[in-house]
Amino acid sequence: MARISVEIKFHPGVEDPEALTIQKNLKLLGYEGIKSVKTSKIYEFEFDESNTDPEKTVREISEKLLANPVIQSFSIKE
Repeated sequence: MARISVEIKFHPGVEDPEALTIQKNLKLLGYEGIKSVKTSKIYEFEFDESNTDPEKTVREISEKLLANPVIQSFSIKE
């Protein structure tokens, strides 16, 4: 059984609305000195033995569905 995870994050310089909202609210709550906040999403996949190349499958899923290549990148980890 294989477990593969993929992390999706914004390219440098691309505005991250969720992170900006978090940063704004942290300041409102009195947290000072936080220069930036970044978000990412991690998806975990578990494969049975019938899939002979789970990393390739996760790469295809990431390219076709999970990541927008114009504004996001992804990295795969076993």
